[in-house]
Amino acid sequence: MAAKPTWSVVRELLSANMALTADEVITRAKAKGVSAPDDVIRTTVHNVRKKLKQKAAGPAKVAPAAARQTAAPVPVSPVVRAILADAPDLPADAVIAKAKAKGVTAPDDAVRKLVHNIRSELRKAGAKPAPTAPATKSEPAPMATTKPTATKPEPTPVVPSAPAPSPSVGLTGVLSNVALVNAAVATSGGVEQVRQVAEAVRACGGVDAFAEYLDLVAGIRTGGA
Repeated sequence: MAAKPTWSVVRELLSANMALTADEVITRAKAKGVSAPDDVIRTTVHNVRKKLKQKAAGPAKVAPAAARQTAAPVPVSPVVRAILADAPDLPADAVIAKAKAKGVTAPDDAVRKLVHNIRSELRKAGAKPAPTAPATKSEPAPMATTKPTATKPEPTPVVPSAPAPSPSVGLTGVLSNVALVNAAVATSGGVEQVRQVAEAVRACGGVDAFAEYLDLVAGIRTGGA
């Protein structure tokens, strides 16, 4: 008996009852003749549920410009710089707490690194050369004195920064995406394997189309086995 397509069965089950959990959908799909692995069915459940919710919600409305400006994330660097300008020796944890109170939503580790960098900049900018002693009058020396060599200040260490988050994503979204990609690389066995999957998704025309082709391949491989 030919295996039933996973996508169609999952869509039918979720269209009838959107509240079904992934495990319940897997059990009912197996009962309807779906022979795909549980992980494949679970991924299909996620994709189909997302698509059905988007269809039910209709086209997203564009928020007014004033609302978008109000919902924009609070920039971290100016807030941390203002706090340290008032209290340069404030501990990092106290700076993080004050920044959170001002609406900063960035992770604590990111704020802590920024505190360290800005504190170093402020200290170097505030350092002044020691005053020189007034010159005393003396008889001209027979030989010209050598001028003291000026010491060059040590260059500020350059800390590599993450890609600048777009206004719609924010720093939290960037860090979350980096964690997801890193997990995919670790699971797939390397960057090149994940890159091949990404190219396949792009060539198929998107995640939904890729999922449908994936169901087809899963059915073929399962039937062949």
